[in-house]
Amino acid sequence: MSATVRVNLNERSYDVVIGTGLMGTAPDHIAPLLKRPRVWIVTEDRVAPLHLPRLEAALREGGITPAALILPAGEGTKSWAYLTQTVEWLLDERVERGDIVIALGGGVIGDLVGFAAAILRRGVRFVQMPSSLLAQVDSSVGGKTGINTRHGKNLVGAFHQPSLVLADIDLLDTLSPRDFLAGYGEVVKYGLLGDAAFFDRLEDHAPPWPQVMRRCGPRPCAARCR
Repeated sequence: MSATVRVNLNERSYDVVIGTGLMGTAPDHIAPLLKRPRVWIVTEDRVAPLHLPRLEAALREGGITPAALILPAGEGTKSWAYLTQTVEWLLDERVERGDIVIALGGGVIGDLVGFAAAILRRGVRFVQMPSSLLAQVDSSVGGKTGINTRHGKNLVGAFHQPSLVLADIDLLDTLSPRDFLAGYGEVVKYGLLGDAAFFDRLEDHAPPWPQVMRRCGPRPCAARCR
């Protein structure tokens, strides 16, 4: 079961597909974009054990050969060093402008891989497969890509729209309570910005938070949730 939202940007338009089971049906969505039956996946070492084998198996079953690069998890990966590693790996793999690179992970991987795709061969296509709620509702859509430097966050980057976003909500089952809460807070913000009915719906249908409350207390904050 899925729904599709079209992002209309003329020649840069793309679909955001939201639903369950998208990991298993990924070849159906990605194959029409391919000029040859190969893809390159960049992910990180927390997401890879949970989701990479299933994605690779689905792609192979759909006649698509995958190759994968696994980077360390964490904000530190959005850096020059890992950008260089990613670009050099893609060049070693002989990725061409007509190929597809898949970003499998949260916002860090999506931003890094999107930027690598933007600068590789002056722009190759990429697909976002966000694994966190925050990435699914925010960073995977809109084409903002980049890395951090010693001067600050996201000061080096480019706008490079994905060719497709596959937001599989089944992946959210593996999130920690804190990570899910971070994404839910972003969704609540959209209601606060100007949609009272949406905000009320979020309040009425919010999931129970006993595990979060036990871990973080009644007023969660970064210091208490570390």
